[in-house]
Amino acid sequence: HVPYEAESSACLNKKEWSPLKARVETYKGLIFANWDGNAVDLDTYLGEAKFYMDHMLDRTEAGTEAIPGVQKWVIPCNWKSPAEH
Repeated sequence: HVPYEAESSACLNKKEWSPLKARVETYKGLIFANWDGNAVDLDTYLGEAKFYMDHMLDRTEAGTEAIPGVQKWVIPCNWKSPAEH
């Protein structure tokens, strides 16, 4: 649906301007989406990084749980210190 289509978008080619379809794949509960239809599959893209992801995601029998929310810290120092060290 295009808002005010009759008034302003009569010549809009919806096929040309429709939303892109994302290719969605999962790995160990993580969800990955890719807009590029010509891109390699997720398994190939992750390659050797899967080794490190497996170590992080398979640390316990219970698996990994995502906990929503934001974590913030106040560090009494020059703002460049954490970035540089």
